[in-house]
Amino acid sequence: MTMNPADADRLRKHIVEVILEHVSRDEARRREALSEFFGVTLPAVDDAQTQRLAELVPPLLPVLYEKWANMFASRLFETVPEEQIEDLCRSGEKNRATLLLVYIMFMESERMEKQVAQDLRAHGLQLAPEAGQDAVASYLRARLSSLAAEARKLQ
Repeated sequence: MTMNPADADRLRKHIVEVILEHVSRDEARRREALSEFFGVTLPAVDDAQTQRLAELVPPLLPVLYEKWANMFASRLFETVPEEQIEDLCRSGEKNRATLLLVYIMFMESERMEKQVAQDLRAHGLQLAPEAGQDAVASYLRARLSSLAAEARKLQ
């Protein structure tokens, strides 16, 4: 049985909202996380410099987060039985955490690694790509790992 379009749209919207709620954070938290990330990955750089560097990294455009969340929802509808999607979209922290973990696995796929790199390049969000240092993509990977840990705690 195929889900009616209104129900599918409602579920897709819910999936995207759950994902965006977890990946879109306020600017102060973003700068703090970047500063900590640079502190670990650039040990020769002092705290003041990592903070300044964090301020220089432009925020990811909300349109990118939304694009990736919508790509995830589309892929979910292509590969997961409708009944399971309905179950995942029922209220509850465990279901939200499961959706988030599945999203993280999706983002870690080879296909999405390429897509993310392409999207970041298209928006000019790479730092020093000539040196092979894509700080924004590296930060994004670290953030996904952090989100995975948070989601696992909720399950």
